[in-house]
Amino acid sequence: MAKKKKKKTIVGEVAGTVSDAVASAIDAIAHPVKTAGKARKAMGLATASAKRKVTAKKKAAKKATRKAVSKVKRTASTAASRTRKAATKTKTKVRRAAKKAAKKVRGR
Repeated sequence: MAKKKKKKTIVGEVAGTVSDAVASAIDAIAHPVKTAGKARKAMGLATASAKRKVTAKKKAAKKATRKAVSKVKRTASTAASRTRKAATKTKTKVRRAAKKAAKKVRGR
């Protein structure tokens, strides 16, 4: 058969919480070195966590900056390459026209 669940009362819950608090206070008074060590460890963990968060934010900012810069560079390089291509095409057309003109002058 299934075990009957024990009903929890508000008074019982409060009493449990209070007794836990009293027990931890007594423990802290009885073992101050251990309590200080735990506090130091907790503080160290909090500091490390905060550092990680800051590092993550810095990393995201760097990434966004790099992305923006690369986009600008890409745009500039595409424009430059288009200009070079246009200049090359124009140069080729001018040379061909000059060759044709030279042939006409020679009478071929």
